[in-house]
Amino acid sequence: MLGLFGADLTILFEHPSLWRSLIEALVAALPFAVGISGFISWRCGDKWGLSLIAWVTLYLIWVLQPIALPLQADVVVRVLSVLGWFWLIGAWARRAMWHEPRLLVVNGGIVGLMIALFLVMAIALLRDALGLDSSQG
Repeated sequence: MLGLFGADLTILFEHPSLWRSLIEALVAALPFAVGISGFISWRCGDKWGLSLIAWVTLYLIWVLQPIALPLQADVVVRVLSVLGWFWLIGAWARRAMWHEPRLLVVNGGIVGLMIALFLVMAIALLRDALGLDSSQG
């Protein structure tokens, strides 16, 4: 497991599965993709790209810090991390530009990652609700 947000998705899924691992990977990949979008936007002459890179860097430092916390603080850190993830995606969505081919590719990739996340999560939750696990195919 990636340990993103200091937690895993065991609160959503009863059984460890490939689907849960895919969701965790997609959730982890989106901030990196947003950082790449910020870098390409900056290279295309848009100043907001630097601030997006800074926020992505701060967020990744926050999320990937290997600090053991007491249970009460761990819950607060998880909530802040999830809120930060949604804020980061929202910050990207508010300022995403599509006028340059490079921006079109990277922002299209982010949209593709979000669609993949939605579809994989829907499939995983449906499989879990039906009681199917990885060993049943």
